[in-house]
Amino acid sequence: MILDEIRIHDVRNISEAKLEFGKHLNILFGENGSGKSSVLESIYLLSSGKSFRSTQITKIIQENKKKLTLFGKISGSGTSTTLGLEKSRSGHIIHINSEKINRISELAKCLPVLVVTQDSHKLLEAGPQWRRQFVDWGLFHVKHEFHAIWGNYRKLLKNRNLALSQQASIAEIDAWNEGLASYGETYSELRTEYIKSLSPYFENFATELLGKGDYELQYKRGWSLDISLLSCLQNNYERDRFSGRTEFGPHRADFILLVDQRDAKDHVSRGQQKLLVYALNLAQIAYIKQLSEKETLLLLDDLGSELDLEHSEKLLSLISSHFSQVCITTANIESLPLGKFKNIKMFHVKHGTIESVS
Repeated sequence: MILDEIRIHDVRNISEAKLEFGKHLNILFGENGSGKSSVLESIYLLSSGKSFRSTQITKIIQENKKKLTLFGKISGSGTSTTLGLEKSRSGHIIHINSEKINRISELAKCLPVLVVTQDSHKLLEAGPQWRRQFVDWGLFHVKHEFHAIWGNYRKLLKNRNLALSQQASIAEIDAWNEGLASYGETYSELRTEYIKSLSPYFENFATELLGKGDYELQYKRGWSLDISLLSCLQNNYERDRFSGRTEFGPHRADFILLVDQRDAKDHVSRGQQKLLVYALNLAQIAYIKQLSEKETLLLLDDLGSELDLEHSEKLLSLISSHFSQVCITTANIESLPLGKFKNIKMFHVKHGTIESVS
């Protein structure tokens, strides 16, 4: 799907704005603090109901306002859809084609969005929850059954952890094991298959951005390969009871990115890590498109400050040749080598006001 239009009301320093996007490269430029990232944040909010910049809604809603509202128009495959989101301190209201929707996940189904920011190197450096979220986001868009499996596993895990924290009997804890193990095995199989399928795409993009090398994604499922999850849960009852939580399962999974058979987070530079993260995100978009024919809107925040001209041009060339719609912010338009690219739409952002530049 293509995001044709977004209307923004009371998001940070943007009181009111309407943007009509191009179908390919969209560049938002202006000084730091002008509101460029708030536009990307608004797109991400409209897609997922949450922000990539803050977990506190009070920081996102404009000062002295009670709520923010977003409206979007998307199109693709001969159809068009309208999305609406209202968020306040007390909750949210969602509309799709003017119909009120209860599940916020329905927004993501309509408008898949991936964002890469200055902090995106955390995908490699920070805790495994970042990498689990990365894989699960992709699975959500390619496996229809994933969301139910994910939800059931989380629900059973919460119940088992509650029983463990309350020092329940082994019989009470065992009551949760079979269901948790069944959903956990299926959950893990989906992740394993996804990483395996994603790897060739990642290797191709990593080679394009960093040059020839041995690039590998290695999945760690969260418990030993030589035992079933049910047996693992049963064998580690005392350990779990002592810690008050379930120590093994897909919620403990991770993946490692290897470059020349060494963990990238320990053996490549920060700049190379960022390029690897770009390669991962481009691989995910390409794989989702290949498997489901879904177009993913890619958001690149402050691109010019992250990469030198050579790598910026390589990245833009890859995007231009492989993907459709992209929104890029930059504080320095001269830092982006845009001369060879066509179908670019430009927006100047200043003090929360946005103007299309012809």
